[in-house]
Amino acid sequence: MYERPIFSAVRRVPLAVITCLALQFCTPVEHSESNVEFTTEFPTVLEESSALAFEDDLVWTLNDSGNKAVLYAVSLQGQVVAEVPIRNARNIDWESLAQDKSHFFVADTGNNLNSRDSFRIYRIPKPRLDSKDITAELISIRYAGYESGNMASHNFDAEALAVRGAELWLFSKNRGNGNSDLYRLPKLPGNYLIESTQSLPTQSLVTAADIHPETSELVLVSSRREGSGFQSLIWFAPTTDEGVDWDRHQSAEILPSDQWEAVVWLDETEVLLSHESNARGFAGLGRFKKRLANQARTD
Repeated sequence: MYERPIFSAVRRVPLAVITCLALQFCTPVEHSESNVEFTTEFPTVLEESSALAFEDDLVWTLNDSGNKAVLYAVSLQGQVVAEVPIRNARNIDWESLAQDKSHFFVADTGNNLNSRDSFRIYRIPKPRLDSKDITAELISIRYAGYESGNMASHNFDAEALAVRGAELWLFSKNRGNGNSDLYRLPKLPGNYLIESTQSLPTQSLVTAADIHPETSELVLVSSRREGSGFQSLIWFAPTTDEGVDWDRHQSAEILPSDQWEAVVWLDETEVLLSHESNARGFAGLGRFKKRLANQARTD
């Protein structure tokens, strides 16, 4: 346990540098084929959508770093039907949105430049569509063994949060060793010093995660360099109380590549993906069927 975290000062860096560091690459690899069914174009207010939850046929999402501390409910046709500010929150670098039956969990855990040594996850009762605003409970975290510096090659960034049972599972985006570390913590308010319990050899930068509430299957989204561009990947793996059963994972390239930022299970066979406004010129949603991961392994 520790005292209330203090966010370290963020050094000003040109936006282009931040964007390229966030992706580690700036141009998607061109492909003529596609295994994603594009379904929805988001309005411009969601150009930086970086998280997904799914509830009662509505998508809940948020914008990432520096934007308003607001949750958006969006129809599958792309219409914003609700905007719910979080009264006691600040969007330093929001990157993920997880859910259980009663709460959303907003992960303010982005750390592209390794300029932060403490982070917050906002625990929020699922709002009604007519909610004017909502108050969050705070889950504060620090990494055990945190090391400052190494802006372009550190292991203390995370953009992927999921719920499994009574726990939150946070997956890191390691620029240092290319793996994704799993951190497990209670989904209750409090202050936590977190340690890695498992390292997944994704050899790519993990940007999204979800765990199916009934099957406990994990889905991850990641990106990695390929030539002068980047490759988008999706991974599926069983989980148990001991962790991720990586020996049984399946994976595929997401086609076409884009800045895929979020994933959520629709049912046991299909996931919903979202991308920021990058290669397509707009942010939006696409569907990916799990069976396609059997046909195009990436490792």
